[in-house]
Amino acid sequence: MTTLLLASLPFFWFFFVASITPGPNNFMLAASGMNFGYRRTLPHIAGVAVGFCSLMLLCMLGVGAVFVAFPALELALKILAAAYLLYLAYLMAREALSPPKGDGAEAEGARKRPMTFTEAALFQYINPKGWMMGISSTATFLPAGAIVWEKAAVIILAVILIGVPCIIVWTMFGKAMAVLFTSDKYRRFINLTLALLLVLTIPMMLA
Repeated sequence: MTTLLLASLPFFWFFFVASITPGPNNFMLAASGMNFGYRRTLPHIAGVAVGFCSLMLLCMLGVGAVFVAFPALELALKILAAAYLLYLAYLMAREALSPPKGDGAEAEGARKRPMTFTEAALFQYINPKGWMMGISSTATFLPAGAIVWEKAAVIILAVILIGVPCIIVWTMFGKAMAVLFTSDKYRRFINLTLALLLVLTIPMMLA
């Protein structure tokens, strides 16, 4: 097992860099952490973790190769993801610009709800960044001599020990913003900024 873990270090490092860097999931989690707090965002966090873990396992089994074999399918996935991200950014911007119904996070929570476990899990399957990460990492960085169950164990371990802490960091970053900036004015500005950053991920995703 020690040999397997040592051989998996390049995969763990790649997984960390891909998980901690800005992307649609992290921006949405930061927004949820700010608007709803950590506890109410837990289903969102769990959905991202479970959905992405299952996607990685599918890529390890070769399912992701379908997108390589059929470029039109990959393009359709990107268009669907772009449309969904634009919709989410619109919702974030609309809430940021809507008249306040009270003060602080409670008013924000009264206007909308956090993403559910199912919504967050299903989003992973239309996220091209997730598919490309899964295809490239499982084909390039997983130990070549490992059998299927060993590769699956490495993926699950990476999600639990690396992926989940990374998305929690982004959620807590959003929660910290809520503590530091309590006025409606600043909260609107941060929500609009996160909505804009979400839109800016689309060109990189379509490239």
